[in-house]
Amino acid sequence: MKKHIVLALAALVFAGSTAFAALQEGRREAPGGQRSEQGVRRDRDGARRHQRSRQRREGVRERIREHLGITDEQRAAGRDVARELAPIAEETRTKAREIVERARALRDAGDREGAKAILRDGLRPLLQSARERMLPPTRPLIESLTPEQRGKIERSLERRGRSFDEDRAAARLGWRLSRRR
Repeated sequence: MKKHIVLALAALVFAGSTAFAALQEGRREAPGGQRSEQGVRRDRDGARRHQRSRQRREGVRERIREHLGITDEQRAAGRDVARELAPIAEETRTKAREIVERARALRDAGDREGAKAILRDGLRPLLQSARERMLPPTRPLIESLTPEQRGKIERSLERRGRSFDEDRAAARLGWRLSRRR
């Protein structure tokens, strides 16, 4: 009889500890932040997410530099162009922010179609004009690529089924250089 009671108690303890462990499995804690309903800590202000994004961009930037073998002169020219593009990018960001705020106000008032129209009719021309203003300063950077660097870019694009377009490359480089660091 005592044997059966001990076995029953051991089974209850085992079942209870297993159930407790199963309940606690979803309640992992990460450093910082607050606990959500699921028990996972969440970042309060997105700082960690922003930091990871910045680190990823830095990693991509460094891999591109290493893969293409960007020279010191090309880096210096890129920094000069970035300084030249900064006012254009800041002006574009400010205007885009205003357009998005107007669209958000319309959406919150219940006019989703009006919000979409404002975004479509406001952002597209703004971004197109910014692109056109960014092309002249960035074109010389694309033209300064050595044949080896250009070949590496073309091979990389061919693997993805694309071809090298100088205007598109200059526009993308302009946006990349105009990012806040």
